[in-house]
Amino acid sequence: EDAAVDYLRVLELDANTLRIFCMDAYTGLAKILAAKEDAVDKGWDVLVESLDIQIPHFYQLMDGNSSAKNPHGQSYADQLKKMHLAMFAYHDFKTKDTDKAFDHLSKAYKLKMLALPPYNSAIEKQRVDTVKQIFHTGFWSMGAGSTSKTPIFIIGFVRSGSTLLERILDAHPQIVGTGEDSVMNGRLDYIRNEIVDASKSGDPRELADIIDVLADFVTDTTIDRWKKTSKTNKGQRTPKRFVDKMLTNYMNIGFIHLLFPNALILHVAREPMDTIFSAYKHDFPPGGLDYTSDFQSLAHMYDHYRTIMDHWDNVLPGRVTHVRYNDLVRDMPTVAKSIIKATGLEWHDEILNFHKRKQAVNTLSTTQVRKGIYTDSIQAWMKYEEHLQPLVKMVGKNVEYLLKTSLEGYSPPKELKDEL
Repeated sequence: EDAAVDYLRVLELDANTLRIFCMDAYTGLAKILAAKEDAVDKGWDVLVESLDIQIPHFYQLMDGNSSAKNPHGQSYADQLKKMHLAMFAYHDFKTKDTDKAFDHLSKAYKLKMLALPPYNSAIEKQRVDTVKQIFHTGFWSMGAGSTSKTPIFIIGFVRSGSTLLERILDAHPQIVGTGEDSVMNGRLDYIRNEIVDASKSGDPRELADIIDVLADFVTDTTIDRWKKTSKTNKGQRTPKRFVDKMLTNYMNIGFIHLLFPNALILHVAREPMDTIFSAYKHDFPPGGLDYTSDFQSLAHMYDHYRTIMDHWDNVLPGRVTHVRYNDLVRDMPTVAKSIIKATGLEWHDEILNFHKRKQAVNTLSTTQVRKGIYTDSIQAWMKYEEHLQPLVKMVGKNVEYLLKTSLEGYSPPKELKDEL
């Protein structure tokens, strides 16, 4: 609420001098009001009144030059994007006018795309094809791997519910979530080269030795990071499990299995159009998720994700444990107990109150996770079904994902079974 009041003061004081600094106030206030409308009195009114003036003005400043910047180096296109996103939040949450909401959302990402490099579908496809060629069915006989169960890997498509799953696990006193700071990320070339070089020797013992060394490296590095960066006290004992939530590790299951054949790999899968639309409407910073800002690239990347997940199920049947998002949010206590059982640890009742813990959540899922379990996001895309038909056609056959939660001993209640 204090943040909402501060944002509101910025907008109320804004004239010419402050205008260039208040873009974050627009998006920040809109996000807060969408989560808690009464956070500040007449917040939406002030927001919309200001935006109705500023949006036309900034288009005049840009005047067809998408690279034009204000005196402080900020792109007018980027500022307009933030204003349109704030108006999307207003119509999505407050007026329920989906036509106006989607119009602002589309304009926001057209502006964002002006500054992004073009999506290279050929390179992404080559990455998937290369992984499939390397990790064929006969590959797994080459090494034994570590017996460690220390790492738990959460994989999935962006906006699939991974943060929720990690927070549930992190509520266990012997499990720590490390977020998306994956040890595998940035070190895959090193791991890959070491494995390839050892496999060329033709000596299974040499390969087994290097796999053990690499597995110890990943585990030790994770523990060292926790010791240096952890701000919480879990009894000063090293946790028994660390959760690695780098979602794109779905590309790295082959290496993960080679290093940690006994480690738990949890694949959280949300209904396709829910996760795809959720990815589209969130303004990720420039970088690895640029593809989410465009229908075609988003559909392509989702297809690559589904292709590689099908591959792992074919060459490593049963290795990946699937968790349906719908099961997780509608049958949370039962699913959570099955997950903890899969980790090999004892159940603790405080896990059910995971959302009351005060640890930071450094992703776009922050607000949702702190609200606890809710089902509003299931079939949320249907509100914009008419506007999303071009995307539905691009997603094609992947618009359905007939996947069952594969936790040992878990059986969903009848109403969830009927969804499959």
